[in-house]
Amino acid sequence: MSEIFEKYFGKHNSFSESTKWGEVVSNQKTFEEQRKIVDKLVSLLYLNLSLIFREDKKFEIDHGEFKEEIIAGNLNGIHSEAVLLKPRDLNPPYPVVVVLHDHGGFYYYGKERIYRQDNTQTFVNEYQKKFYSSLPWALEFVKNGFAVFSPDAFYFGKRRLSAELIELLTDDNSINELLNYQEGLDEYIRIFNKISSQLEPIMFKNINLYGTNWPSILLNEDLAWLNYLLQREDVEKKRIGCMGFSLGGFRTLFLSSLRNEIKCSIIIAFMSEFRKMLGKTARHTFMVHIPGFTRVLDLPDVAALIAPRKLFIMQCEYDSLFPKDAMQSAVERIKSYFVNFDCGNQFEYKFYPNGHEFNLNMQKDALEYITKNL
Repeated sequence: MSEIFEKYFGKHNSFSESTKWGEVVSNQKTFEEQRKIVDKLVSLLYLNLSLIFREDKKFEIDHGEFKEEIIAGNLNGIHSEAVLLKPRDLNPPYPVVVVLHDHGGFYYYGKERIYRQDNTQTFVNEYQKKFYSSLPWALEFVKNGFAVFSPDAFYFGKRRLSAELIELLTDDNSINELLNYQEGLDEYIRIFNKISSQLEPIMFKNINLYGTNWPSILLNEDLAWLNYLLQREDVEKKRIGCMGFSLGGFRTLFLSSLRNEIKCSIIIAFMSEFRKMLGKTARHTFMVHIPGFTRVLDLPDVAALIAPRKLFIMQCEYDSLFPKDAMQSAVERIKSYFVNFDCGNQFEYKFYPNGHEFNLNMQKDALEYITKNL
């Protein structure tokens, strides 16, 4: 496949000359060598590891079995929101699972889709049915003695597009169509999701013109929310895990690789080798593309930074978003890195006989893994 693109793009633009750099560094026997990859990521992603969301306000809802704390945060004038789900009968400090939500073409809500149980929320229920076996699965972790912390990602939930931006970026009557309906109604959400999807490539261009890239914005905000979490007195700092499905898996990979405070991680349905995906990205979001990334690194090289901490990768065998050979070679490569660091037993992976989803069987394995390792 790469030969086809080489003929069109030109061999002089190929990443082939330097593509082994990340693999060579990751295979060094000293963890100090990994710092070179961190430095490379910081430069590619324009990361600021010290960013922190400041709490504007918060309020708590008691649901009986658990408490839902909504946190409104501010990062240099950017307003976002996160939720902390707390077990009712557990006293702080809490062991915390950071759950980073996925994409799924559902932009109006972010964190809500992993825990909301409201029958009036048609789109949330349909989403849970499609991807989560109809379960608000984060609540299973709360029932088993873990707090769950989940922030909205850039472009989703409280970070979704404003009407002002939609009007600016569209040249049709999309904004008028949207404003015909009351915000929050099913038809409003349907139209909003459609507009947001259509605007992804346009937003991608504007982000690059602004001087950054989409993963930079995503990951800087995830870092800032984690730093907020770490300064809370009701969090047990030595018992923090991280997990995410699909885009949430991408976010988990990078956040876990950059912050040692995360003791164990689960990456669900997002592990491949980008270099083997040429010509196979039609269904992928713009949100995961880092300019120049594959000249020096690939996803398994980033995963190597998690060693010697615990990592479990869940692959979907019939995932239409990733070539199976690329999923297999990626986990084998990560395994070799962990073995090289004399911590091979800290890494696990499993292929599940299903498509791109986080179903009941996968949820059970994830809960068991977190319970055992956190």
